[in-house]
Amino acid sequence: MLLNRWLVIMFLGVVLNIFVSGIKATQAYILPPEQIIEYVSKRTAAVYNLHFVVWAESPDPDLPKAMMRREMVIYAARPDFLRQEMVGEAGSDITLVSAGRRISVTEGHLLAEPLRHEDIFAMLLHADSPQTLETLLASEQVDFSQVHLSRWDKRIAYVIGGPPGEARSPQFWCDKDKFLPLRLIGRRLDHNTVDLVDIRFLSYQKVGESVWLPWLIEFYRQDELFLRLTVQKAYYNERLSDSLFDLKALAAKFPPLPPRMEPAEKPPEDLEQIRRYLEKKYE
Repeated sequence: MLLNRWLVIMFLGVVLNIFVSGIKATQAYILPPEQIIEYVSKRTAAVYNLHFVVWAESPDPDLPKAMMRREMVIYAARPDFLRQEMVGEAGSDITLVSAGRRISVTEGHLLAEPLRHEDIFAMLLHADSPQTLETLLASEQVDFSQVHLSRWDKRIAYVIGGPPGEARSPQFWCDKDKFLPLRLIGRRLDHNTVDLVDIRFLSYQKVGESVWLPWLIEFYRQDELFLRLTVQKAYYNERLSDSLFDLKALAAKFPPLPPRMEPAEKPPEDLEQIRRYLEKKYE
């Protein structure tokens, strides 16, 4: 009887030792952030430009829970060029981003706009070096001192930033085995307002030798989806004309958006309305 108890105790001790050793071994395989970034950039460096044909969906401001959908063509190239053409019944709307500038063409008129935080998404897919990727993540306030493992889109992922379980802290996610970008939660300060954007790269497909691209890209702000890009066709490393990203040439083609006209004040219709109108105007 004592022998049996001793064997049971020994067996449980061995199992516990194996379990603890397994945990330590698993922890030991978490790579440092510099190495993770190096492996990710080897993937993204294989892509120097992108051409997506997508369905762009965004919430309809007039119908709760409804989505508006339009066709969009996206071109992106190093270092930070981004061109988006939304095609609809009214014609094409064009947005061009480069070198800290953002201009758009709407209904045949040109408008200079502030940069939008979410415009960085393509840079994550064609970063050409560890330094480029590290600089981008640092600008998003990702904490390089924290690294852990988590699960995302049915994949085990490395997460730089944290802490673990905190989805509102800046962090960068990549696939543990393929080192594909999966998610960026980034923070920017604009006009004394903090903007936290959550960009998610989903449904990767292999499109070439060692080249994988996401077929679904989602953008969240305050945990609310504000844009979904569903890729219909994807091309990479094409010969793209420089004119696609020429801000000066695009600006020269269209007149600036005219100033907004204030609606004329409606005149009063009867004597009592005239009296109240004059009292309010000269009080």
